[in-house]
Amino acid sequence: MKKIIYTLLALSVTLTSCSKWTETETMRDDFEKAAIEDLINKRDAAKWVAEAERTVENKKALEAYWQQLREYKQKAWLNTGKAGGQVPMVYFWFDGPTWQPVKGIARGWLQAVPDSVVAISIWGGTNMRPETLTDNHKKDIEIFHKKGSAILMCWQTPGVGLGLPATKEGVSGYQNFHNKYPYPECYEQWPAIYARELARYIIAMDFDGYDVDWETCGDHGSVTREGTPLMISDNNYENIANFVKEMAKYFGPVGADHLVKTQAERQANLKALFEASTAGYHAKEKEYIDEFKPYLPANYLTKRYYFCADVPCGVPPIFGRNSQTPLDIANNAFAIYFDKHFMQDYSVNGVNMNGSHPPMLGGPYYNSTSANYQAGNFRVMIQKGKDVKAGKVWGLGAYHGQSDYAVTNESDNFFKQYLKDNNINRKYLHYAWTREAIRLANPREDYSGYKEMEPTIILP
Repeated sequence: MKKIIYTLLALSVTLTSCSKWTETETMRDDFEKAAIEDLINKRDAAKWVAEAERTVENKKALEAYWQQLREYKQKAWLNTGKAGGQVPMVYFWFDGPTWQPVKGIARGWLQAVPDSVVAISIWGGTNMRPETLTDNHKKDIEIFHKKGSAILMCWQTPGVGLGLPATKEGVSGYQNFHNKYPYPECYEQWPAIYARELARYIIAMDFDGYDVDWETCGDHGSVTREGTPLMISDNNYENIANFVKEMAKYFGPVGADHLVKTQAERQANLKALFEASTAGYHAKEKEYIDEFKPYLPANYLTKRYYFCADVPCGVPPIFGRNSQTPLDIANNAFAIYFDKHFMQDYSVNGVNMNGSHPPMLGGPYYNSTSANYQAGNFRVMIQKGKDVKAGKVWGLGAYHGQSDYAVTNESDNFFKQYLKDNNINRKYLHYAWTREAIRLANPREDYSGYKEMEPTIILP
């Protein structure tokens, strides 16, 4: 990709280490943490540009670059393999509370995520409402979208009401859902109503879809009809199937082989989603419709919404079947509803090829391997990048991907050793493990003129 014709001043900060610590080990950790945070904050101080200060020339240069990014990232959503032009998917589960777009701390901005990242999910949700998004949040979403990147929501999905925002009066989204749609009167309707309420919320936030995390091995406790209805196995896991089928009306692929056959059908579904008079709706659904309708994006009927899944253990039929070879679309049950599957093969040094825990749903073209950055397990990303290059799967992911922000070519001893062992002289200013894995998965033809730049943060 062409370089941005854009110049930012970068502060050069030296972190001085002592040859011998005289404090306790606990104190040493505190000092090191403080020093690293100081380094991050000082470095972050030099890359902020107000929208009003951007020149015409600069805007043209960035728009040209963003257009290239958008074209490239659309190819990541393909499920065709190399023959059809597919490129690797790069995905982050991004910690919800970390998304704090405040001037001076780049780590909290989506704009600071590497440009090759195709999609992030706001893991655990935000508990924000459309009207509480700050101007910084809105600008961050706008620029992230201009780069061709998608914002999903994701959390473990065993019950109904989870992740929905609190009311203006402070009642939690979960409790509000159960107040409006009480058990057992609404039990059979719960999966479809929850899907619609969740879809309305995501659309009004100007996000781009949902990643359903369905885990029989999750930490949601005992399975009960009232507490965890989407985990109930009755009628061949009817509840989670109904949730998926309803959500797929609004999000996910469109075409002859999918649930929604035409774009006109998709638009009709989206329009009906915000009309309280739609047949079959519960009367209380009007509350969200009225609250969120004023915040609908201008393009909400025509924009592409994505529906993804990560299913690490038991697999109900609605998610299709495991396959480590590309499936013909006609025999791919996963493809009917979903765009991508994100494997939670965190501990594997490379791609899990065991056939389960997690499975490879839909075949390799639909799947991304991933690492658990929250647990500090960065090193597996190197082999994962190589395995993506080899075509074992077609994407990379990271749980708590934002945790790699502070890693540079100098800050991590394991990464420094990796660079030395492989005679690599590249400098990484942030997201070192992720960027190197991306380079391995889909390398440029020529790196001779490449220079790592600090992220550009465009302010309102």
